[in-house]
Amino acid sequence: MAKKEKKSWFSKTKKLTKTEKKQRSVAVKTTIIIFAAIVVCVAVVVGFVFLDRYVKANLKLEKKTVPIHLLNFPDWGSEELKQKIVAEAAGDSKDLKLSDSAAMRIGENIAEFSWLYNTKVQIGNQAIVIDAQYRLPVALIKTNDSQYFIASDLVVLDYVNISKLPIVEITGVPAHRLTWRSVGTKWDSEDVVAAVELLALFARMDSEVVPDKPLLAEIKSIDMSNFNGRRSSSQPHIVLYAKDGTEIRWGAQKGAWQRYLEARDEEKLTLLYNTYQELGTVQLRAAQKGAFIDLVKPQSLSLPIDRY
Repeated sequence: MAKKEKKSWFSKTKKLTKTEKKQRSVAVKTTIIIFAAIVVCVAVVVGFVFLDRYVKANLKLEKKTVPIHLLNFPDWGSEELKQKIVAEAAGDSKDLKLSDSAAMRIGENIAEFSWLYNTKVQIGNQAIVIDAQYRLPVALIKTNDSQYFIASDLVVLDYVNISKLPIVEITGVPAHRLTWRSVGTKWDSEDVVAAVELLALFARMDSEVVPDKPLLAEIKSIDMSNFNGRRSSSQPHIVLYAKDGTEIRWGAQKGAWQRYLEARDEEKLTLLYNTYQELGTVQLRAAQKGAFIDLVKPQSLSLPIDRY
């Protein structure tokens, strides 16, 4: 039986006829066309994906809220106060644009904002700028369910955290009168006015006599419950309390010393600040130096500064 010949991989291939060559050429061209079409389709799809991302990015950029810049923001201001002002300025707007209408809207939003006055809103290169003056909180009044600041001009301010100022609590005044509706209004009752005037006097003395270590920083509260002797004519009308509980018996309101035969206001200031500088504190209880400082009785002392 004759053996069957095995085909070799290295054997010569059969020559194609003209018809077969033509058919193969057409098949190759078709394959190239199909491949090219696939490549084009993929490129188009990828292009649309990137285009979609580009459009979305641009839309996001166009809707981005323009920042609000606070000009001359005070050194004593806190981040909480800054955010409160910005939120009040923006109002309900979620897509502020750099435009006159946006600036006008912001101006309207902060026109009655208690912390600011003399406000101006301008359009900057990349932000809307609020130029304003800031009310300085000098006192704190606590109610049953809230607390409020009293500014140096007697305007009631809503409370925010302020840690860089020596703010003194006023007690012995009708705090129940204060509500959220009081914010932005003046509380000019006689006892509150007298308390703020006295705190302003201390602040001035601090700036001129002990600027590096203000005495006010050691004062916790000012008690106005016996203002004008309304509880007892024989007891000091105004008493301040240091943070350790030391009493500072001031007496009558500023300018009324003669009516009650007390030490002159400048004598009271001199005795108080001399004590503060000699002992380094008015917290006598903590230093075990006493329980109170009596400023009411007349003294023969000269003021350490030219005027007060």
